[in-house]
Amino acid sequence: MKTTVLYLFLFSIFLSSCTWTGHYGPGDDNQINLTDLLQSYDLWYVDFDRTEGRGNIDFMSKAFTLSFRPNYELFANNNMVGLGRTGGGYGIDMGYYRTDDINGILTIVDDLSGTFDFEVTQISYNEISLYNPERDVRYFLVGYTINNFDFDQLFYDNVTYFLQEYEAWRKFDDDIISPSSPFTNENFLSYYVEANTNVFNSSEDLPSTPLAQIYWDYSGVYEVRNTRYTQEKKLYLYYDINNNREEFLLTIIDDGHIKLQNLSSDNSYFFEGINYIQYKPNAKRIKHSKLVKSSYLKL
Repeated sequence: MKTTVLYLFLFSIFLSSCTWTGHYGPGDDNQINLTDLLQSYDLWYVDFDRTEGRGNIDFMSKAFTLSFRPNYELFANNNMVGLGRTGGGYGIDMGYYRTDDINGILTIVDDLSGTFDFEVTQISYNEISLYNPERDVRYFLVGYTINNFDFDQLFYDNVTYFLQEYEAWRKFDDDIISPSSPFTNENFLSYYVEANTNVFNSSEDLPSTPLAQIYWDYSGVYEVRNTRYTQEKKLYLYYDINNNREEFLLTIIDDGHIKLQNLSSDNSYFFEGINYIQYKPNAKRIKHSKLVKSSYLKL
């Protein structure tokens, strides 16, 4: 990052003729071209928990990172599956952007959502905010070089959304210690967002059942919590029926396979993802506590 800071410092010297002013700190005015500012970092992490305002812009709520490429193409990492590999780490092509360097206006043309104008404010040398007056919403972005960005940390911070990136999860194996556990009969799970809540469905249909023919026997709300180990999570399923709860130790095997170890029966269940969804048209990230902020700088 020292190299990047020096790079921006040189910008402030050699681009002194530019009229758009960024603020590196209180009372510290440094002139820098808006286009160069956006392109000075490979990835801009969208710190969604810090979002301010009443509105929402669909593609911004999906994106974990944005990249303003030198050819004015806009790339985004919208998924945890393939994170760090898709598009060489930049994600998928979402559209393009334009900059008004004089007024500090960024225009983004998203292939699905349309055209949006943002007022850009530089908060620090690698932090900016994008404000859209029409929707009254402000997003905060943190810049990183791609070689220093910790994709693994981002993945494990967002396992909640990783579970939603398949239409369903099918059980393909198990290790049964307690046959009486009711969850043993459940062979399919699906995770999604409904009414701004993370919800799940569960089915007892045979694993050979085609996805379109699955009958979902149970539903409820789910939650993913951290453990002392980054690569392990706790998964809680809160069933609508009789307020039942199942608690699992969740282990990510790879991008398409997970292991659920039931903490009451000690049974282990292995699931595979079915029908990967690269870009979910109705999904929306849910804001969590603003007190927790992760750093994705790989030291």
